[in-house]
Amino acid sequence: MKIGKVQIIITALAIAAGIFAVLVFAGVIPGLNNSSSKNKISLTMWGTISGKAMQPTLLDLKGSAYNIEISYTEKNPATFESEFVDALARQSGPDIVIFPSEMILPEQNKLKAIPFETVGERLFRDTFADGTELLLTEKGVLGLPILIDPMVLFWNKDIFRNKSIADSPKTWNEFLTTSQTLTELGSDGNISRAGSALGIETNVNHFKEIISILILQTGSPIIDSKTFRFDSGGMRDALRFFIEFSDPQKFSYSWAKSMPKSQDAFLKESLAMYFAFGSEYPSIKEKNPHLNFDISEVPQILNGKLSLTYGKFYSLGIVNQTKNYAGALRAIQAIASKEEVRKISELSFMAPARRDLLREGTKSAPLQTNFTQAIKFRSWLDINYEKTNEIFANMVKSVYTRVKTEDQATRDAKDQLDVLYSR
Repeated sequence: MKIGKVQIIITALAIAAGIFAVLVFAGVIPGLNNSSSKNKISLTMWGTISGKAMQPTLLDLKGSAYNIEISYTEKNPATFESEFVDALARQSGPDIVIFPSEMILPEQNKLKAIPFETVGERLFRDTFADGTELLLTEKGVLGLPILIDPMVLFWNKDIFRNKSIADSPKTWNEFLTTSQTLTELGSDGNISRAGSALGIETNVNHFKEIISILILQTGSPIIDSKTFRFDSGGMRDALRFFIEFSDPQKFSYSWAKSMPKSQDAFLKESLAMYFAFGSEYPSIKEKNPHLNFDISEVPQILNGKLSLTYGKFYSLGIVNQTKNYAGALRAIQAIASKEEVRKISELSFMAPARRDLLREGTKSAPLQTNFTQAIKFRSWLDINYEKTNEIFANMVKSVYTRVKTEDQATRDAKDQLDVLYSR
């Protein structure tokens, strides 16, 4: 069978694109050198990453080595997805989007998949951290991951020192006893200082993510990515453990509905341990410069087979509506290169999604905790963050208000999630 000239050219271009991608991801070259071209590429990009963290990279791309000018718009995380969808409906969306992992499933049809001929599956898996494979589809790669924001444990060093506790808890058993030791009740029986903040959905920041940690550590994927069926394995035990901290009849009691938001309590030093994303470290330090705290890995199941935490990650995607796919592809390959991701990681206080950078580590001790936890992070394909959040919230509330048992609550949550994912 004879091969036509057009087919030979297409094959050669695919091979060249693949080789270029390998060199970019390996850090051998920073990106496409476009200095000889007089044609400047102009693109628009949206994301929730701070403009300050993106600025050095945008200046690099604007230089002669790339000749790519990107107009970046920083968006509010609370309204980002709705603004993005509305803009596309008006045909006025960006060329590139930096999207969080919770947007992968609901918005994947709005992104142009990068074919495996350009970025092969093996290259992707070898370049980027475990957990980011949620971007792989049958058609190709939905985006190039750049940052990972893992859940970590914030702990007040002064409160620990006053109780002669040397370090943060490493297992959930230790966490339970440490929380009991650090919790103090007033003469009226109310909590005057909380060891930890779990058990309530209204005033515990990231309550769904905390429950996700507990479930994922049992080995349950939460959502089966092939059948999109909710896996309730580990959910009941996770829910039972979470709820214990809001039960006044138990020794684990450390948190009540009358308490402030957990982050506020931690800032005011009325909470000793606080679960949050690692990227919150700079803002907490800024809000209370006198707070003596540190971050550490989240507790693990004693003698458990898996050591992991929940996390979300951010990826560069090419929007379907772009009129310059080739230029957008060049831009995201350049941004996802080793040196650019290193800069964005340091300025955003998030871990890089690249294996080589995670392996090298960082000189910043707190940021290194994010690096370490990023290697262990896992996530799950959330079809609608607000609706699944509501389902988890109702599950928690129905148990601590004694409307349902743990079995009934988890069974009902599974049924609701199955219906949500089947639409």
